[in-house]
Amino acid sequence: MKKFLKFSLILLLLFTFQYNSQAQSTSFRIKVKSGLQHTPPYLVKYFNSKDWETFYLDIQQFDYDPKFEYNIRVKKHRINQRSTYILDKIIRKSSSENTDTLTWDVNETYVNASKLGKMKCLQIKSNESTKWEYITTPIQGFDYREGYRYRIKVQQTKQQDTDTLQYQLIEIIAKEKATELPSVASFLARFKWNLLQLNGKDVSTSRASIGFDAKNGTVAGFTGCNTFWGNFNIKDNLIRFSHLASNMRSCNDIHIENAFFDILEQKNIQFDIAEQTLNLYVGNKLVMIFGLERQ
Repeated sequence: MKKFLKFSLILLLLFTFQYNSQAQSTSFRIKVKSGLQHTPPYLVKYFNSKDWETFYLDIQQFDYDPKFEYNIRVKKHRINQRSTYILDKIIRKSSSENTDTLTWDVNETYVNASKLGKMKCLQIKSNESTKWEYITTPIQGFDYREGYRYRIKVQQTKQQDTDTLQYQLIEIIAKEKATELPSVASFLARFKWNLLQLNGKDVSTSRASIGFDAKNGTVAGFTGCNTFWGNFNIKDNLIRFSHLASNMRSCNDIHIENAFFDILEQKNIQFDIAEQTLNLYVGNKLVMIFGLERQ
């Protein structure tokens, strides 16, 4: 009996030694790239990698989402000549997308991008810009119709490690039927108009001014404190300013700027051009006089 127990113990030790020599486990850390549509293979970086490398085998228990980049620890089990990989721990999971919310004006007509084979593109302008730009990427969810001027809010998404931008409509803030500006707008656009009088007071030293862009229906100028920009429309003897914005520099003579905007933001502003002045009226009261400056 003692000989049998001794023999069994020897067999157990030999089996354990043999198993341990065949089954080995190690662990390692890798970074897994986002944006992969089918896995495996994965694109990974090891701790000493400079470039992404292809990892062809499946990582068990790893629920990969292409919207995220991962830093994970993986266990490698090796039995005989076969290796398996099992997720040990997700160390970090970070979104692969950078998003911004933008507000744009959208012009009432397409523009042809000649460099792209006359591709029709939307014309857009942000609050910080006085010029129209075009985009070639469609805005998802935006049912654009020519002949209307829009103000919209969009979500801009940029994928990590790429320059690819995507746009998703969040909200249509305003939609107005665009009308062709009358010829008087072309006359206004030929000159810079310096503010001479505001609410009956001489303000000619304030350097406040306004300029018109008849082609795009926009205005830009100076309040005596800050630069400003926006849109304008003319119908009969009425002029209307919309989507006005300005930078936010603090100034000593802020009262001129406040009164300046108080008038331009009125809905029913009458105007006339007498000799070399542009005159604005609110409720039949003369409130602003601009003098033309030939450019």
